[in-house]
Amino acid sequence: MAYRPDIVPASPAPPPERVDVVVIGAGMGGLTAATVLAKAGLCVCVLEMDARPGGYLAGFRRKEFIFDSAIHWLNLCGPGGTVRRILDFVGPGAPETPQLRRIRRYRGDSFDYLLTNQPDELRDELMADHPEQAAGVRDFFAAARMLGDAYADLARRMRSPETMSLVERTRAGMGMAKIGIAFGRYAGSSTEAGLDKRFKTPVLKKIFCSEERLVSCLTPVGWAYHGDYQQPPKGGSRMLPRFLAESCERFGGRVVYRARVDKVLVSARKVAGVEALVGTRQQRHTIACDYVLASSDLETLYEKMLPKGAIDESLLGKIREADVYESAVTISIGLDVPAEQLGFGEELVMLTRDDVSRAEHNCTDPAKSAISILAPSARDKTLAPAGKGTLTFLTTANIAYGERWKTGPNDARGPEYAEFKQGYADVLIDRVAAALSPELRAHIDLVDVATPITHRRYTGNRDGSIMGGRPTRANMRNKIAHYKTPVENLLLSGHWAEYGGGVPAAVRAGSNAAMLVLQSARPAAFEIFRDILDFKREPEDVDPALFQPLVALAPKKATGACPGSGRRWSPSCAGAAGSRPGRSNR
Repeated sequence: MAYRPDIVPASPAPPPERVDVVVIGAGMGGLTAATVLAKAGLCVCVLEMDARPGGYLAGFRRKEFIFDSAIHWLNLCGPGGTVRRILDFVGPGAPETPQLRRIRRYRGDSFDYLLTNQPDELRDELMADHPEQAAGVRDFFAAARMLGDAYADLARRMRSPETMSLVERTRAGMGMAKIGIAFGRYAGSSTEAGLDKRFKTPVLKKIFCSEERLVSCLTPVGWAYHGDYQQPPKGGSRMLPRFLAESCERFGGRVVYRARVDKVLVSARKVAGVEALVGTRQQRHTIACDYVLASSDLETLYEKMLPKGAIDESLLGKIREADVYESAVTISIGLDVPAEQLGFGEELVMLTRDDVSRAEHNCTDPAKSAISILAPSARDKTLAPAGKGTLTFLTTANIAYGERWKTGPNDARGPEYAEFKQGYADVLIDRVAAALSPELRAHIDLVDVATPITHRRYTGNRDGSIMGGRPTRANMRNKIAHYKTPVENLLLSGHWAEYGGGVPAAVRAGSNAAMLVLQSARPAAFEIFRDILDFKREPEDVDPALFQPLVALAPKKATGACPGSGRRWSPSCAGAAGSRPGRSNR
């Protein structure tokens, strides 16, 4: 299958009136669930409030340049990875994700080190530069390798306990206990305590000067030992959700864009359907269904979409107080020369300051915050015109900074907002130019700045959070991450179903949500998909009578019956596509 990077989906037809499953949100979690269920023959309709699929992988175009919505590196998307396993199950033609060799460059005022897919090279370089700390460095890398082994074991455990029998849960619990021991050695340690007491390595403390937890220092090295870093596919990360969205429609599903769900309908504490405002005119549509899978912000779902009283107040209190990930500022830059000409390569650069504390590296102040820097066009030439390039900068940011980024009531964006965010971007650009590329300013063609206000608008996540709940003890004690809600047949299928974030967590969430539906709606299909997730069956080894093969070259016409039922579809959302209009004040 071929996917053009500049295609923006359209949804000219109204959504159907009755389906088996409604999925709220066309991020990776929602699309994974929707595509698996449509492949199993269920009537599925995905409602996405944006004009294209992907969530944080949606991407956008400015002039001739194509940008990802945020900085992306991928895990578990290569051969043998669990994400690749699900993509292979969907069918042939999934975008390829080449392995990264140059992974991460740690750049401070007094150091410059590169992590590659051969992490012992970095270990040996550090030991040679700091022989008095050689024993601690060696122990650190050994611990990272062990943690990487634990991650690899954990990655093969795709299924949620809710999809398991009692015997399966017992066996899974024993396996998780072993993994827990490996994580337990480091998960509770701060970076300061871990590197001072456990490894006694001042050089590592200097390099990992922005990470707050020891496990955050070890994880990148652990993944590197397993060669588990992939770059996005040609055309950008957005090609992954677009593959799923197109596949869902080829299996007979619907993906409706510019459709904002504002009500989840409940009857006798069981989900009955949704109401959504659809299209540029925001026309209200009601869709009856048996299941609703929500890949949306949890607080919005529980407090605004559901009827009052559907969720117990004690649970709502826990959700409001949940520890969530911060938002970010993302700066997307179009260059009039290739990024390589300015000294940037395929690796992500973590730029820090020697004279700034760990807390200040994460304080939102653009003069002090750590900056992640990526040159996407150095990896993929299709993202920029010939002879030009792209850069993306990202720094952790809080939505409350600068009086909510100088917005007005209800986060209204005006001239003060535009001036404030441009000033913020200028500080970051000047820092990158001073540290890495003195000629950068002279070669900037365009700059697009996304703030936490932007991320909140486009995703609906609380405070523009770039993921969901953190894996903290308090969140786990309060069971913040969950699949089954107090409303029967209303399931979570996105970033709130799992702790952490990223593509693997989203795909896991979508796969498990699909499992919970199949368990009751398609038991035979459930057993096959279960075996695939348990690595007991190969993705291509499925009964075509239970799971449709992906063979069509174009979306199915929606004039026939929905697969497996007597219901009729409304016209499909195949239609004209073009580039998305630019927005100057995101």
